[in-house]
Amino acid sequence: MLSFLKAGFKVFLTNLGFFSPYEINFAITYRCNSKCKICNIWRRKQLNELKLDEIKKLTEKIRFIHLVRLTGGETFLRQDYVEIVKLFDKNLDLYLLTTPTNGLNSDLILKKVRAVLEFFKKRYVITVSLDGPKKIHNKIRGSKIAWDSAIKTFLELKEFEKNYKNFKVLFGYTISPYNLGVFEKTLEEVKKIMPKITANDFHINLFQASDIYYCVKDIKKKDYSKKARKEIDVILSSREKKFGIIDMIERKYLELGKKYLKSGKAPLSCNIFNLSCFIDPAGNVYPCTIFNRKLGNLRDFDYDLKKILTSEKAKKVREEIVQNKCPQCWTPCEAHQMILSNGLSIKFEKSK
Repeated sequence: MLSFLKAGFKVFLTNLGFFSPYEINFAITYRCNSKCKICNIWRRKQLNELKLDEIKKLTEKIRFIHLVRLTGGETFLRQDYVEIVKLFDKNLDLYLLTTPTNGLNSDLILKKVRAVLEFFKKRYVITVSLDGPKKIHNKIRGSKIAWDSAIKTFLELKEFEKNYKNFKVLFGYTISPYNLGVFEKTLEEVKKIMPKITANDFHINLFQASDIYYCVKDIKKKDYSKKARKEIDVILSSREKKFGIIDMIERKYLELGKKYLKSGKAPLSCNIFNLSCFIDPAGNVYPCTIFNRKLGNLRDFDYDLKKILTSEKAKKVREEIVQNKCPQCWTPCEAHQMILSNGLSIKFEKSK
């Protein structure tokens, strides 16, 4: 409860305009065993990853952070994943920890998640990527076993929810030019295996281009925007309206996502720099996963993230963002914080 109140207070401060970051998106590795069409991380040369002792120094200096997204690459390929979580758990007053996975190596993933749950008592969410029915998902992910592995991993992680009330597993579904119009079919296929699954068990993401993270350029497809907006309508009509904060944010992300797809501009004034930042495996710090403005490297600042975020260079980048001189994106890694930050002024309305 205390960690929830602290996180809530940070959100309140950002609503008042204070610089009060409470989240980091930390890619702990770019190694990946998938070959996705919507992401080229697997093609990247491996960076000089921060070692465990370096991550320890980082965690000791970011006690102001309450939400952590450990991402990749395939995050669980990092051998010391469990030890990394222990450092964040020990040195931060966390409210939430999230990790995405492609689900390809079920045994490895289950082993590490089980090990984390033995000591981690805060909210812990895993998203397992699933981007369409079997044939389409396998094609997007570049693997003949992607679908079966994702389903197996999800099913076994779902069992953990029975014994660990702080744990939640969701499917991560990315709307892209390669899977337009197949969400309903995807849900139908999953229901054949898991009859109780609903649209609310899917965390939705819109495809984004990024040269610092996904390493993929925008994919130009005819009528993509129109078809993607239609797909969002299908998903919204399928989702049960709930009043939990996560469900409300997910719904608002989709509603505003339609505006983003139509205009190509972020539907909210971006204040992400007040809320969070992105750290790559080598310790390079960026405002977010999309904006290619390197603020500094943790190794050059004695692993003190706050020094980087309050530097003169960071202040200039913040001014660029305020003036909308950024790529204009709408990815959950940043959009969810923005929705939460603007929560006092956003009306939850019917999708148009």
